[in-house]
Amino acid sequence: MRKILAFLLVALCWSAAGGTSAAAVEESPAASETPGPQDPVVIPAPAPVADKHMLFKKYVKDSLGTEGVLGAALHAGIAQVMKTPPSWELGTNGYMQRWASAYGQSAISDTTKYAVSRLLHQDPSYQRCECTGFLPRLGHAVSSPFMARNRDGEWVLSPAVAAGIFAGQVVPPATWYPSDHRTRDGFERSGTALLSKIGVRVFREFVPLPGVFQ
Repeated sequence: MRKILAFLLVALCWSAAGGTSAAAVEESPAASETPGPQDPVVIPAPAPVADKHMLFKKYVKDSLGTEGVLGAALHAGIAQVMKTPPSWELGTNGYMQRWASAYGQSAISDTTKYAVSRLLHQDPSYQRCECTGFLPRLGHAVSSPFMARNRDGEWVLSPAVAAGIFAGQVVPPATWYPSDHRTRDGFERSGTALLSKIGVRVFREFVPLPGVFQ
């Protein structure tokens, strides 16, 4: 009888130990599934507002670099289709003449724009949108010619762009354009210049370019 009780006691202890081990094994996966602390979401900081030295470098790049070249190419192409000025040819020579004129207009426009921006302590240079989605980015690119960043990095309406467009479209008719074009014609072409600038900004927003072309 004692042997039977001893055997039952050993069996009971063995089963209890086995149940405890199984419970530990079953609990371990659950413990491993417990999520740890998540990494904080890092929001990219906006590009710093340019100081007067950086602003001058950006002025040179925008006037003489990619934006000036592409903007003049688009502007000259539109002028070629519209046959303006009509006294200029429509072939390659005429296109190059229109391109040189548009490039000069862009230089005058950018010089005026950056001079006014310097007085207002604003940065009118283009920055890609920090937003996501096609429509928000498109809206940013389209509205960017009318905006600039103040000292606090906020986007505000900028009179510098209006002053630049005005100077860029009024000076050429008064100087190198054919004599049959007057200052009034410059105002009529302001829309073409603005569309060209918006087109370049949309291109820069959605088409990745090497750093040297930014």
